[in-house]
Amino acid sequence: MMNLKGTKTEANLMEAFAGESQARNKYTY
Repeated sequence: MMNLKGTKTEANLMEAFAGESQARNKYTY
């Protein structure tokens, strides 16, 4: 796996992960 730190790809992955977490929280609570 290539180093993604400081790249747009890393930001997109973090954004997608955060979005998934928020979606899960919506259904959980």
